[in-house]
Amino acid sequence: MLQQLRDQTQSTGFKILVVAIILVLTLFGFGATNIFMGSMPKVASVGDYEITEGVLAAETERERRRLLTQVGPDFDPNDIDRIQLQNYTLNQLISRQVLYQAAEQVQIAFSESEVNRRLVQNPAYQVDGEFNEAVYRQQVQLMGFSPLQFMQEVRKGLGSDFLRAGVASTNFAQDWEIAQAAGLLNQRRDIAYLSLDLEDYLGDLQLSEGEVTARYEQDQSLYVTEPSVDVEWVELSVANLQADVEIDDSVENLQTIYEADITTIERDAQRLAAHILVVVDEDTNESEALAAIQEAAQRLQAGEEFAALAREISQDPGSAEAGGELGLVTKNSFDPALEGALWGLVDVGDVSAPVRSDFGYHLIKLQGIVEAETPSFAEAKDGILARLREEAAADAFDSALEELDRRAFEERYTLTDVAQAMNLAIQQVTGIAENSTAQDWALAANAEVLGSLFSPEGLDGENSAVIALDDGRAVVARVTEYFPAAQLALADVESAIRQELKQEADLAQISAERAAALDQLKEGASVTAVANELDKRWVTYELISRVGMTPNGAVNVPQNILNEAFALARPVSGDKTVGAVTGPEGSALVVVTRVVPGDVEATSDDLIAQLSQQVVSRDQQREFAAFFAAAEQSVGVSRSE
Repeated sequence: MLQQLRDQTQSTGFKILVVAIILVLTLFGFGATNIFMGSMPKVASVGDYEITEGVLAAETERERRRLLTQVGPDFDPNDIDRIQLQNYTLNQLISRQVLYQAAEQVQIAFSESEVNRRLVQNPAYQVDGEFNEAVYRQQVQLMGFSPLQFMQEVRKGLGSDFLRAGVASTNFAQDWEIAQAAGLLNQRRDIAYLSLDLEDYLGDLQLSEGEVTARYEQDQSLYVTEPSVDVEWVELSVANLQADVEIDDSVENLQTIYEADITTIERDAQRLAAHILVVVDEDTNESEALAAIQEAAQRLQAGEEFAALAREISQDPGSAEAGGELGLVTKNSFDPALEGALWGLVDVGDVSAPVRSDFGYHLIKLQGIVEAETPSFAEAKDGILARLREEAAADAFDSALEELDRRAFEERYTLTDVAQAMNLAIQQVTGIAENSTAQDWALAANAEVLGSLFSPEGLDGENSAVIALDDGRAVVARVTEYFPAAQLALADVESAIRQELKQEADLAQISAERAAALDQLKEGASVTAVANELDKRWVTYELISRVGMTPNGAVNVPQNILNEAFALARPVSGDKTVGAVTGPEGSALVVVTRVVPGDVEATSDDLIAQLSQQVVSRDQQREFAAFFAAAEQSVGVSRSE
């Protein structure tokens, strides 16, 4: 067979076919394969651009890659809805093509050099601030483009972005729009509401056994127990390890630690200091600065006041006006030369000889010493022992965690041997559900603990992995018994069903009374008459704001009632507008009798600026939507059925 293939490749017909294929590819590129494959079915067309099934499939794959890049490696690609992604991609393709062609119609174009410049400056293709061609090509390849295709796409994208920005930039907020927005935002209203609360309707509704039974049999799956588990666990803690760890509690070791602590305390002693600085810079050379500081030292010796001299000649802008005051200084927070000079002074009031720093020459004055309190060895001994135990226990805890994890994994379905080997007590709790809280079991507050118990492995009785808790604790837990959901008998839920049916009846009564009262108010009945008929009272507020503020201060009005009051239409003078809200605890009738616009003059400048931005953003969205609709009609868009 191989010989036959060789013979055929040497034939004249085969050579002619190869030459023909090379010629077609040379003239038309690899896209010429479509000549032999036939035309692809069309999904949509935008002007003269056809979106075929092949184009849509390629763009959908591009979008899928882009999405996976954004969500990260932990995302499961199988969770992507392909149909939804394809529909989204088609809409994006159409929108882009409308803008591309609209930009071409108004002759917006970017040169190749400008496209190159923008690509080179794009941080996505840079490494250490420099354009990296390898990164660029990798990104282009990941998106499924050839370099030439990508350049063309970027050029068109720049044109459409420029067009979009041009449309948006024509908008600005006019004064009347700001005034209107401020008037709406700061609007105040006279409102009243009448509550029809469920608790006021809870009566002695008599229900027959048949009604209760019918509800129970209607859907028995509603009346089942929650799946639950009995749990056992062991707990490892740093605190419990402290009693068993071995430490070097010899007097010699404790004395060594004590002396190191005292050295640290003494090193951290603070000193109150002041200084005079003469800077060495372009204007003042080394010898001039030294001469100036030496002259200052002589003036101090002659009796002049340090603070006054510092205000006169010190060139430290941070301290000169304060008489050279540096405040409290600790070691290792100062220039080493200055720190050495300061700690070399013995008595308060002493002034150092001239000291050279990176800035120039200084005179340092010791103005006070704040000595750190140093406890005696006897006083510090217990604290040192406690610290040693904590440190040793922390080290032991890390080792014990590894051992606990290993043993729990090896034993797998029991904690008995683990507990015995590590001298841990097995603790138990019963009846834990997935929605249990810390009130049911302290460890239920940890989502990782509950998750491990109700995982397939946990329900099978396997030990959990070691779960770290706060405060230096860790646990391993396992399910000892699983109780699946079970059907509750009617007798167990009869009381709850009766309560449920009564509440439904009360809510139905509230709904009927609310509807009737609302109709009466809309037909012109007085609010007083409606309240009397319902044996209720209206709660009224004058000039209340959207956030519940009145001229007399804040009031407690349910937010859903406030929302409804400000959603109702402005009432005609002398009339009212009415509405209603409904919630799980009842309903309320809402009435608005007056609307007072907010005053733009009383609005803060910051709020005016925010309103201006919001108005501009809103107008830009409207303007662009109108432009896009016109462009879509001008270009022409059709979708295949």
